[in-house]
Amino acid sequence: MLREDFFIQSEIRKMLIRSNINYSKMDFGTVKGVVYFRGIFQITPPKPQMDEKEIERVTVNTLYSFEKKIRSIPGVSDIVFQFTNWRKQRGQWFPVKPKELKGEDGKQDS
Repeated sequence: MLREDFFIQSEIRKMLIRSNINYSKMDFGTVKGVVYFRGIFQITPPKPQMDEKEIERVTVNTLYSFEKKIRSIPGVSDIVFQFTNWRKQRGQWFPVKPKELKGEDGKQDS
């Protein structure tokens, strides 16, 4: 691993630890300045009584903020998100519904 990649990894770890992001179901790595994320993106809701729409709104804001912070790390050239429950299209974050995760035959799409 390059020294720059190691620095990026450690900065991301610091961000995750200090945030409301549940990183237990998420993996990340860095190769030549490109940061890769995969897995399930979840947050710990700030208030337990939040409804689903409010949690979704907070999650979207967290994703934007998290991406912005990662891009500000020196040496980061790009970020690749491969979350199973969220996707980014045309600069917007959208939740992936469970029925979108599976094909019509019930098998996982590849």
